[in-house]
Order: sequence, then C-alpha cells, then structure tokens
Amino acid sequence: MSDANNDIVLEIKDVHKSFDKLEVLKGISMDVKRGEVVAVIGPSGGGKSTLLRCATTLEKVDNGKIVIGGDVLCDGGKYCDKATEKEIRSKFGLVFQNFNLFPHFSVRRNVTEALIHVHKKSKDEANIICDELLLKMDLVEKADAYPCNLSGGQQQRVSIARALATNPEIIFFDEPTSALDPELTKGVLTVIKELAREKMTMVIVTHEMAFARDVADRIVFMDGGVIVEEGPAYELVTNPQQERTKAFLAGY
Repeated sequence: MSDANNDIVLEIKDVHKSFDKLEVLKGISMDVKRGEVVAVIGPSGGGKSTLLRCATTLEKVDNGKIVIGGDVLCDGGKYCDKATEKEIRSKFGLVFQNFNLFPHFSVRRNVTEALIHVHKKSKDEANIICDELLLKMDLVEKADAYPCNLSGGQQQRVSIARALATNPEIIFFDEPTSALDPELTKGVLTVIKELAREKMTMVIVTHEMAFARDVADRIVFMDGGVIVEEGPAYELVTNPQQERTKAFLAGY
C-alpha cells in the first residue's frame, strides 16, 4: 500500500454480489480512513448488511476489490490465500445485531477465547485485557455470568468487548441496537459514542438516524444495491441532495 493510502483502513472498490439471479451489490465503492466513523443507512434490502458481510469475509464477492489494513482480501473476485485471510480477520472486529455470544461460555470466556486460542495470549494476559474491557462496559460484576442471565443490552456490550479485545484496526457493527428496546438501546449507543470519541475506526449499519447524525463523521445512504448519496453526517441528514434520500429520511 502506498504512503498516500496509509490512513485508509478499508477500501472497497466496484464490489458486485449476486444471490442466484438477484444482484444485491451493484458496484459499490467506498473508503474508510483511520479514526473515521461511517454510518451506512438505507431501507431494508438495500444491500447494507450484505456489504458488511462481504467486507468481513462472511460472504464472497463476485467481482471487485476489498483491502483491509493494507492487505488485499480480494481483487477482481480472486481471493487471497488462507494465511493472508487469517491475518485480515485479525484486523477487524464484528458486532452482530443478535449478539452471537457462545451461550455455554461465561462472559469472561466469551471475551478471552479468541485472545488465547487465536491470538496466542497467555491466560493471564487475556484476563487483564478482559477486566479492562468489562470495566469500560460497566460489566465487571457479570464476568462469571452466562449470556442467558444477561439483558439484551448487557449481551451486546459483551459482544462489543469481545470485538475490542483483539485491538482491531476497524470494527463493523451490523444494526447493533435492532434487537433491543429503547432503554437498552441507549446504553449500547453510549458505548459506541465513547468509542467514537476515542477515534476508533468504525462502520455502523444503523436505523438510528439521530445517532448516525450526531456520532458519525460521514453517512453513506444505500438503496437498491448502490450508494445513492454520501457526505458529512450532519449535512446529509439535515440537507440531503437526492430525492431518494429525502424520501427515506422523511420517514424519520
């Protein structure tokens, strides 16, 4: 990667993805710079979650280029070798809308499992990292609890702690509050706001427009598998330029 691009953590260029005959991504291109928070908004079925799944190796693109942290995941639909893909996976964290915690692991083990078995940290090192993150997430007293004993908001904060544990270059959030009621949503959004203040690089698929406006640096509006409009967050929400964006935001 050239010096000029050293501050670009995520590069997506002309990405296409179809499921059978349905083209879900129709040539998406976007960059995310280090320390930037990008919110991806748009109607259901517009391709937002598929874009995230492609960027995080959960789906394979049909064509296009994806670069994460300077490593090329795919180019022209051709994927990197397994060792490079493993390296790329260590550079990002992913927070799902439905938490995806291991139900049979305690909170502590959910956070430390990858640190010990993938990143080869000692148990003591992993526990120190875990304790710091549980303190940050206001979950210290829940270290030995199991997911079934936690509220949805607490489970999502454990999921965020797990994503942060490996010190990733970028974190992807796929509608992190969609499974939560308004009161629990507030707690999770507060945590994400704090990460934004700390200049954590984040891509957040969200339906929370006020949150996107106030926390993101930039908003990308997707519909029909294309980027319809993008720009500084506050400007895009308060003064959208495209008629499709105006119609979408009018519903909020």
